[in-house]
Amino acid sequence: MVQIRRILVLYTGGTLGMLKNEKGVLVPQKDIENRVIRKLPQLHDYEYWQQHLAKTDKSDYLVLPDGKDTDGKDLKILYKIYEYDELKDASNFSIDDWLKMGRDIKRFYHDYDGFVILHGTDTTAYGASMLSFMLEVVGKTIVLTGAQVPIFQPRSDGNNNFLCALLIAATLHIPEVTVFFGSKLFRGNRVKKVSNTRIYAFDSPNYPPLLEAKSTLILDPKMLFHPPGSVPDECVLHDKLSKKVYVLKVGPNISPEIIKAVFQGMEGIVLETYGNGNMPIKRKEIYDEIEKAVKNNILIVNVTQCINGNVQEKAIYETGLLLVECGVVPAFDMTAEAVFAKLCYVLTKTELSYDEKVKLMKTNLRGELYNPNPPVL
Repeated sequence: MVQIRRILVLYTGGTLGMLKNEKGVLVPQKDIENRVIRKLPQLHDYEYWQQHLAKTDKSDYLVLPDGKDTDGKDLKILYKIYEYDELKDASNFSIDDWLKMGRDIKRFYHDYDGFVILHGTDTTAYGASMLSFMLEVVGKTIVLTGAQVPIFQPRSDGNNNFLCALLIAATLHIPEVTVFFGSKLFRGNRVKKVSNTRIYAFDSPNYPPLLEAKSTLILDPKMLFHPPGSVPDECVLHDKLSKKVYVLKVGPNISPEIIKAVFQGMEGIVLETYGNGNMPIKRKEIYDEIEKAVKNNILIVNVTQCINGNVQEKAIYETGLLLVECGVVPAFDMTAEAVFAKLCYVLTKTELSYDEKVKLMKTNLRGELYNPNPPVL
């Protein structure tokens, strides 16, 4: 007997569904399902749809060509594209958009076996990180993907990215938020966009990929944050995110005036520093502003500007020690995007004290960091 798996695709915008407008620039397009996807044989089995679905209540589904599950049994993957009313360029995504995505996953959770989100690549790392924290419990596979080249174009990478994301969501049980791009599946809160030209646009600098797509899709269960069978098939959503978080990148001209201006009205700051978490030490007034902010319960997290590396609790250099003494929290091996998302999440835990929020930032909640000496919550 052929198994049926149903996947919901949230089409939110991004390069995958773009065409050039009258000004010659790419903008998101509506109805990519009928304009493109239903015409691509690798993404839609028209004959099967015509024979088995066209005259049923499943006519609004698309269907992948014949496939197999992980046990080699025959499998049909049906998927439905839920197109957002406003399709956005990645640069226009904001907190409200990720809240909507989280709420939609919660709303449709029990109707589908997995979820794919077509997302703009420039903010995919932010979106995946946000969703990973918002979804406090999720028992199904969630895959974000997109494209460097629009699916309307012959050389689009979107076809393969979309196909693999659907196959992963339907056949592999990965109870967390992930990103598939190029040929690799990454933990969502570990990715960074590392190229705006290469097809392999994403990397996970401080954590290995969950899988690499070859002739088969084989997942090592040891790579998962949650052991197989340990997560209930339910969705618990924390649908609040702070909008008072910002990123400040340290440069040679950093000044107390810049710090004061950026910190004004903020609840959390991602402080991107040099190397192992270092800042200039010859300007005491800079540290006075940082220390004052910490005393006012602004949660500041120190993350390295390096793509690969970490910031530990025990400073290596004198230029990092002053930040520790000011009460700045180390990011360990989190990406800046994960730190930003985690702050947006943690700061809305209004039942927690400032010190408890600091402990939460140092705790591995969703596989986003490694802390050799985790705090006791």
